[in-house]
Amino acid sequence: MDKFTGKVLSFIKENGMLSPEDTVVVGFSGGADSTALLSVLSDLRGVLKIKVAAIHINHSMREEAFKDEEFSRCFCAERDIPFKAVTVDVPAMARKFKLTPEEAGRRARYEAFDAYAKELSASVIAVAHHQNDLAETLVMNLTRGCGLHGAAAIRPVRDNIIRPLLCVDRREIEEYLREKEISFCTDLTNFENIHTRNIIRNTLIPQLEEGVNPRAVSHMARAALSFDKADEFVRKYAAGVFEDIAEVSEEAVSIDASALFKEADIIKENVVLMAFEHLVKNRKDIGFTHVDAVLGLLGSLSGTASVDLPYGLRAVRAYESLKIGQIENRVESGDEIHLSLAEGEETEIDIPGLGRAQIAVIPYDGQKEVPTETYTKWLDYDRIQAVSFRTRRRDDFIRISLNGVMHSKQLSKLMTDEKIPRDRRDAMYILCDGDEVLWVPLYRMSDAVKVSETTKRVLTINLIKPEE
Repeated sequence: MDKFTGKVLSFIKENGMLSPEDTVVVGFSGGADSTALLSVLSDLRGVLKIKVAAIHINHSMREEAFKDEEFSRCFCAERDIPFKAVTVDVPAMARKFKLTPEEAGRRARYEAFDAYAKELSASVIAVAHHQNDLAETLVMNLTRGCGLHGAAAIRPVRDNIIRPLLCVDRREIEEYLREKEISFCTDLTNFENIHTRNIIRNTLIPQLEEGVNPRAVSHMARAALSFDKADEFVRKYAAGVFEDIAEVSEEAVSIDASALFKEADIIKENVVLMAFEHLVKNRKDIGFTHVDAVLGLLGSLSGTASVDLPYGLRAVRAYESLKIGQIENRVESGDEIHLSLAEGEETEIDIPGLGRAQIAVIPYDGQKEVPTETYTKWLDYDRIQAVSFRTRRRDDFIRISLNGVMHSKQLSKLMTDEKIPRDRRDAMYILCDGDEVLWVPLYRMSDAVKVSETTKRVLTINLIKPEE
């Protein structure tokens, strides 16, 4: 047995991936990684006493797709491996489900894998992720913002999915194929630095290996596997806390805020993430920005406050109760409405006294004309720390430019100057960043957050049906 196959066999045994009599469905693209995986598992059929079958997904996205399918078919025929090819219109799936092509492709693959596994009564599906994939995913998740769960990235075993090549890197795979004189297909799109993963794969990782440490990939992969073990421990503990303090329904998750407040920060974070997992099937767009926004509601357990989130969710804390559910949960007068949006995200909320508001964060290139309508405002999002709609407070101020010099003006003075009726002032909802007022709807916007030629991100707010 060669060194590469022996290393993979040891990893399979260490992680309890396979048992005698298992039938394994291998996702087989014809590329180097999946070719090495299928070759090794084929050679280990006798040693592990397993059966191996392969499935190839034609994504209908490249001219070479049918050549890859034919290569895969012949490869399996030569080795007496049961083979199935499935053609999926990934671009059409992306349009139908509003996914990126990458997301649609992944969904198509795993749906086909599951269907073939059921057809063969197979208990295990093997995919060809290796240490470079692990390192790339770790870097990508860290740069996007993640905790232990995201840092763990790709796991050796998850449900019925196994990844036997997580013990080797891309160079070892290519060396194995070269020594065995095994040919494979090459997807040229992997060398195009269009997508984030390709930039990390083709630029960042090589720079780390050449300029920092030649074993950077294996070290990052080892760290990710350690993160996985830590994450498993933390999530197990957090699951017990969640069971004790949370009530789950189809529409919402209610949490005892006072009990959650007493837990360690990392447990609080995981409890909130578990609430999201109960409410949305895919929490891809839920990041720690949103978790922090929810936990920010626990700064005080008096009064009420809320924050709007992706997937049409809203978190509302009313005294010692925290509820996360669909945005139809109406905000009562007096609630503070926190906004937590990343670039490209949007939401709609009802604001007492103002009506429904469409809110989004968009990139700005200096070319778009800034609207001047009364009910539509654009603000420089990079100058804002934490934004919310709320009623006025004693120390509120707004910044106004006079003769090119920025001055602070008390909100109470501005309301007097603008002749806002006294009986409306306490109930009016204003847009704020801490004590700084960004916008008094229908009256005045702060000059400090006006869009300029240096603006990179814009917070857009459009009041659809302002209430009389």
